[in-house]
Amino acid sequence: MKHIVKGLVLVWILGALSFYGWLQISKPLNQGTEVPDSAKVLDRMEVDGAIDFEIETIDGKPFKLSDLKGKLILINFWASWCDPCVEEFPSMLKLLETMGDDLVLVTVSADYEMKELKKFLSIFDVKGDNFVAVWDKEKTISNQYHIVALPESFIIGKDFKLVRKVSGSEDWATPEAISFFKSFAAE
Repeated sequence: MKHIVKGLVLVWILGALSFYGWLQISKPLNQGTEVPDSAKVLDRMEVDGAIDFEIETIDGKPFKLSDLKGKLILINFWASWCDPCVEEFPSMLKLLETMGDDLVLVTVSADYEMKELKKFLSIFDVKGDNFVAVWDKEKTISNQYHIVALPESFIIGKDFKLVRKVSGSEDWATPEAISFFKSFAAE
């Protein structure tokens, strides 16, 4: 008799677990899921334009992103301690050199100290109105753009709307990349 009771209890437990599993599987896929904030930001940038910010450049000059409306912009979130960021930096400068005044590169550094940022940039001796370097000391801009990893880049069209987001390191100086940027610069 004990074996029958144990068997019935086991069957009941297995049945309950199976029923619970079926309930989990049969839930609609979208139940309880929500679009992440980062995706909402991208959607908003495609429609309303880039998130504007005001900050001092590393040279102490005031800078406002929206002052670049009408220009093709590449915003790059990076840090000198980030190996993939360091790896892609020369190709970004090559792209900038190739594009000339048709592109503005805005680098937003997440470095811990300004001296590390300046030390890194001094290696490349980048100058010109189409290169802007800012230090996001408090991570305000990074938070606005929902940056979760470095490097992350945003290509902003002349209409100030998001063209594309690029996560991770990229070779910006390939013929394909240059052609891509030239096509948007011509618009």
